[in-house]
Amino acid sequence: MSNKNTAISLLGASLILGGAVFLASLVNNGLILQKEKAQPKENIVTTTVGHVNLGKVYSESQGMDITLVSSNDKAPAAIKLTDVDPNDFSKEVHSALTKISDDINESQKLTGDKAMKPEQLSGKVPFKLNIKTYMNYRSQYMPFYTLMIKDEDITINKDETLESRVIAEAQRIAKESSPAFSANSFIKSVN
Repeated sequence: MSNKNTAISLLGASLILGGAVFLASLVNNGLILQKEKAQPKENIVTTTVGHVNLGKVYSESQGMDITLVSSNDKAPAAIKLTDVDPNDFSKEVHSALTKISDDINESQKLTGDKAMKPEQLSGKVPFKLNIKTYMNYRSQYMPFYTLMIKDEDITINKDETLESRVIAEAQRIAKESSPAFSANSFIKSVN
């Protein structure tokens, strides 16, 4: 009789303990016992250091920064583009390089066939290209928040054509960032 009571006690205790663990996991995941105005899970972004609760997202945008500096870092940036569209940036890159080629042509008095064209520009020293992609949010709990998607440094060798390499690297990074842009987008476009 005492073995039967012990078995029933153990069975009852294991059922109570199992039920408590199950309920605790439901509470921990926010599936039960939420406050009336608890934040829905789809407005939380995951970062390398934890989670950020944005609350209601009012606006969001994708961004890309492109910075090109000589490898010695003593000169100012040759190109410094901020918050350009990751899907349409080649005009901005071409425009920045056009300004550089125009400055070279003016300072060296180059005209006609001798004039430097943006697509011909290269460096006498290696260049360091930095490309960052990110999402900008305006939201309920974080008025202005930027989620970094990708931050990559690339070396461009001397005598390598700048425009084609910068555009190719930026396109590659934009393509690699595309899944993260989609995963961290909370406002769906209506077509």
